[in-house]
Amino acid sequence: MHAMSEVRMASFNLCNFALPRVHWHRRGAGRTYTDAQWMQKRQWIAETLAAIDADIVAFQEVVSVDALRALAAEAGYAHFACATEPRFSRDDPDIYVNSTVAIASRFPITASAEIKTFETIIDQTLLDRAATYSRRPLRCAIDVPGLGETIVYAAHFKSQGALVRDATIDAIADWDEKLDRFYVERMYAGIDQVSKRAAEAGAIYLQVREDLQADIDRPVIVLADLNDGPGSHTLAILTQAQPIEDGIGSVDLADVPPAHRFRRYIHRLYDAYALPAHADFERPVTFHADRRSSVLDYAIVSNGLHPQNPNGRGAVVGHSVFDAHFAAGAPAATTSDHAPVVVTIRARRTEAGSPVIGL
Repeated sequence: MHAMSEVRMASFNLCNFALPRVHWHRRGAGRTYTDAQWMQKRQWIAETLAAIDADIVAFQEVVSVDALRALAAEAGYAHFACATEPRFSRDDPDIYVNSTVAIASRFPITASAEIKTFETIIDQTLLDRAATYSRRPLRCAIDVPGLGETIVYAAHFKSQGALVRDATIDAIADWDEKLDRFYVERMYAGIDQVSKRAAEAGAIYLQVREDLQADIDRPVIVLADLNDGPGSHTLAILTQAQPIEDGIGSVDLADVPPAHRFRRYIHRLYDAYALPAHADFERPVTFHADRRSSVLDYAIVSNGLHPQNPNGRGAVVGHSVFDAHFAAGAPAATTSDHAPVVVTIRARRTEAGSPVIGL
């Protein structure tokens, strides 16, 4: 168990958490679990939850919601929220076409809601009027000891991969034309998936700004599979943490009135990996499948959890990736192709409001 003054939060992509005989995206070999595989997967998830010892867990790739709620309760999470149902094929109710997200907590969830709209993003950008989240994020207000009301988001951005509709290509008889068309269609699909993640990042950023309007030091954390890397535009749009090089309007940064300079920090979000000291020379990957490895999973925090913010209610002091199943070569079907990301936050105040001893 961790110290009483510390809170641990995790992002955990479960990889097709769907009951046996529910198929993943289409029917085919290896696209559903046998009863034995399902038992193995549940056991691995339970063991992993015990190992990460997180107080709050945001889950992605949730299909069988009631099964996850029961598993979380068995693991000691008395509070559970999932606002959006997964989607199944109209033609085959045993095939799921889109998963959802959920949050399990050891502390009371006082409010929860799905985040629905892109209205502001659509009005101010080139996005189509029909644009929306590929999977609607979940926003929970959680009463966290030492931090007070903390806003936690679970999110899962648009998947990578430029998917071309089979029917579009199959309808072309001539092979030269078929191949030529395939690459053009894949290019269009690539633009769509990159722009969708960028829009999702911007929409979440605006939601977090609303959370901070009344209380700039409010603890807010986004636990997410962003489906993009640390150097991506997706992360840069979500955090707004890149340096300001050209000033604020026509005013050099050094000439911003001192009384207002602090606002440069409250309008940023922070990749929690970069906040504590690390012994690692290389950032651990969080995704490994098909001989591909990358960082896709994150804990993103508001300035209220930045270690250098003297008014923050907590400080990020640790960031861990639980990737032992990658090294062991365990099959993703009975484990996951993602590794849980866990961030440790040290509260700066006790429930009574006094400073935590030693801080």
